[in-house]
Amino acid sequence: MFLNLALIGNPLSHTFSPFIQTRFLKSSGLNGGFCCFETEGGQSLAETVETLRKYSFRGFNVTVPHKEEIRSHLISEDEVAAGVGAVNTVLNDGGLKGFNTDVHGFEMMLKDGVCDMNGAEVLLLGCGGASKAVLYSLKRNNVRLTVVNRDTERAETTLKAMNFDKVSVQDYNFIKTDRNFDYVINGTSMGLKDGVFADMSRVRCKKAAVDLQYKKGLTPFLKEMSGCGCKLIDGFPMLVYQAAKAFEIWTGVYPVFTVGEIAGELGL
Repeated sequence: MFLNLALIGNPLSHTFSPFIQTRFLKSSGLNGGFCCFETEGGQSLAETVETLRKYSFRGFNVTVPHKEEIRSHLISEDEVAAGVGAVNTVLNDGGLKGFNTDVHGFEMMLKDGVCDMNGAEVLLLGCGGASKAVLYSLKRNNVRLTVVNRDTERAETTLKAMNFDKVSVQDYNFIKTDRNFDYVINGTSMGLKDGVFADMSRVRCKKAAVDLQYKKGLTPFLKEMSGCGCKLIDGFPMLVYQAAKAFEIWTGVYPVFTVGEIAGELGL
């Protein structure tokens, strides 16, 4: 049996998902392939989803900007996807079923980094789609949370929809004065294009600065936080762990790997 697997999103030019999932197929001794479908939303997304269903793809990952829109094409969602309000993994099994493995990826990344979020004082930068899985996890850990977002009204709407009540919402003026946190998490795309991040010099971090972004070397956010003396963690482990959980949903097999091995193979 040949397993067809895929990723849909836009843009996909720099994704490592094909390498990671093909590696999982090979190491698990399974016959299959993984391909990318760069697609817009609306009718284009509907047509792509129908193509994957028609040609019996076993499953596919969903990345930005379709993690919310994809929900309208599904017959069911797991509890985590419903709680997050976003789907990043779809299983084609008697219909399209949605899952969210980003929460697993985030929590495994924290576990690897020996980060105990329980009751911690946490600053989260950004409250968009990338932050939703983080918020879901943080809520389960009963953190004391501050969210900084350009659009505070939008952030408040997102937090209300997730029933997140122990939170302070601030705009970016908040980080222009001295602040202290156990953990600072970046859920924004700031710096991806120009390498420039907001000035974080007034924010002190005791335990770990965590970025959902990843690249070879330090991300712009982690460069800003590097003077704090805390641990610096980028988002590559989250990518790998969410991919492994998705692979398990599709195949019933959780692959054998280490994040370090995969990072090395990709030259990161």
